[in-house]
Amino acid sequence: MTTVPDSVLERTRRIAVMDGHLLSDRAAARVATAAKTLVLYTSDALSDATARFRALRPDIEVVDGGVVRGEVREAMVRATDAGCVLLAVPEPHRRRAFLTAAVTGAVDAHENGHATVAVLVLRDREVEGDVAVFSNTGEASGWGLAFAIEIAMRRGVGVDRIVPRKGLYVRRTAEVGHRADVEAGGQGLKVRYRKATRPLEHVIRGRYTLAVHSVLDVIGRRSEREDAAEPVRFAHDANVDAVLWLLRFFRGDVLLVGDGVRLREGRNRDAIIEEPGTPGLGG
Repeated sequence: MTTVPDSVLERTRRIAVMDGHLLSDRAAARVATAAKTLVLYTSDALSDATARFRALRPDIEVVDGGVVRGEVREAMVRATDAGCVLLAVPEPHRRRAFLTAAVTGAVDAHENGHATVAVLVLRDREVEGDVAVFSNTGEASGWGLAFAIEIAMRRGVGVDRIVPRKGLYVRRTAEVGHRADVEAGGQGLKVRYRKATRPLEHVIRGRYTLAVHSVLDVIGRRSEREDAAEPVRFAHDANVDAVLWLLRFFRGDVLLVGDGVRLREGRNRDAIIEEPGTPGLGG
């Protein structure tokens, strides 16, 4: 049974940042105001974002996490080992490669004993609006809702929970989502429920500052080499595809939540993702 913390929402928390020197000033400010401690990782040994974050928040604690090899996967695992459940990153140039590495990092973190980890992709500009948390398939995560509420509280906006018309089945850590709902109500923040035939389309076409989507168990496989360092190769997965479409078309920040995500092999071992269809966008 999952042990739920007494409080799942934190006004400020320990946050990891990868390549903070590449964030825009507005994106860096969003991270700085949300953190009590920043753990900084970089793919460039000559770049250090410590000074810019301390200029934004002189009282903030900054920890040097060291150099990573240039992909988000290693940063995620090291961040969770350092006590962070949230890793902030700049907008990726190669979205598919980034997402593959991020989901692999979530799988690795779970295999290392960490219940959840989230990756926050920060756009250069901040979009006005509420926070949207949704599942395009009807499978959801309590931690996804908790992160959505927490960030909405920091930004002073509301939360829309986009529910498929067929009904939402909270598959994992529902007790965390319930605790987040209770805590949000106690602080005057209400979560609005909205039904949509195509939740992904609703979010992309709406006006939201942040879109939160969970990735639960995924179908794929690791390399058969014993010392394989490559990311997992994924078969088509609706949750993974939805996050990729958010990265491509959604204007606001994107939060990927790996809630105890596990790798499982499907029947079609060769059906590996190259370019997904358009889930919920008429495809």
